[in-house]
Amino acid sequence: MATAPIGVDTVTAIASRYIAPYIHDQVYGDNPLTFRLVKNNKKVITGGTHIEVPLMYARFDHGGFYSEFDLLQIAPNNTSKNAVHDWKQLAVTMAVDGLTLIKTDSPEAIANYIQLQSDQANMEMAEWMATGIWSDGTAPKSITGLVAAVDDGTIAATYGGINRSTNTWWRSAVDSSTTTLSVTWLNGLMGQVTKGGHSPSLIVSGRDQYNRYYGLVAAKQQFNVEAGGHDEQLGSAGFTNLLFNNVPWVVDSHVPTGSGSNTQIFILNERVIDLYVSPRADFAMDPFVEPANQDAMVSKIRWAGELGVHNCQLQAKATAITGV
Repeated sequence: MATAPIGVDTVTAIASRYIAPYIHDQVYGDNPLTFRLVKNNKKVITGGTHIEVPLMYARFDHGGFYSEFDLLQIAPNNTSKNAVHDWKQLAVTMAVDGLTLIKTDSPEAIANYIQLQSDQANMEMAEWMATGIWSDGTAPKSITGLVAAVDDGTIAATYGGINRSTNTWWRSAVDSSTTTLSVTWLNGLMGQVTKGGHSPSLIVSGRDQYNRYYGLVAAKQQFNVEAGGHDEQLGSAGFTNLLFNNVPWVVDSHVPTGSGSNTQIFILNERVIDLYVSPRADFAMDPFVEPANQDAMVSKIRWAGELGVHNCQLQAKATAITGV
């Protein structure tokens, strides 16, 4: 059956159609944490069977002031353990047939088809990464995400090869009982994961908890006291945010739910979070290849790396907030 013609009257037969030269995203969610990690916390690693990171978990067990001929203790100290992370791989493929290229090889095409495919493939990669960054670590091929890293052993008994039952210093602060969001409670939880100059740098939740916090500070007109302004880096990328104790609070659609349909609240110290990446697969796009028996071209975008949290004590989450 022949395809119906577009021109059906005098006007449509002689007039060109105008199609806006861009594509509107109707699919992908917001990925502010992925944006932050790629922008600020990416660490390029060249090779290695796995990623191993030394952790200092205790002080020396001797030392101190002495006088004259006092004997000094010289026994060795065992204060370090290594966390280990396996490499994870991610890929998104693209394929286009010859007839499609012929049809889109026109001034009236809304966009370069290959460029469109590449742009969407990159968006798909970012979406997969965001899903992995927020995973619970149970999928062996996926990135081991923050649900596993920011935990007290309830979800991930072992993280980075270190058991949380025998190594309590490897546990995060988890509040699974508080149901009411308040400025005082939030300040207290943040205080639990502040050690000297090491303090949280980002609060992440779903839209529901963000709106609760907004309602709290708006009702009390505390934008200039407890919350005010916004983080410029996040704002410049289009991510709306508020500040609490100078720490930006941002919405990420990938944050998991806790009690009922309410999302959890994560309080993160990004200074001890690394996104490890291989230089051979850092959103690397392979050349298009043509199968011998098809009029088509195929390519893929690849990423290889892993997420590593290297001080779990400086991270916190609340899983039961349902109101204010």
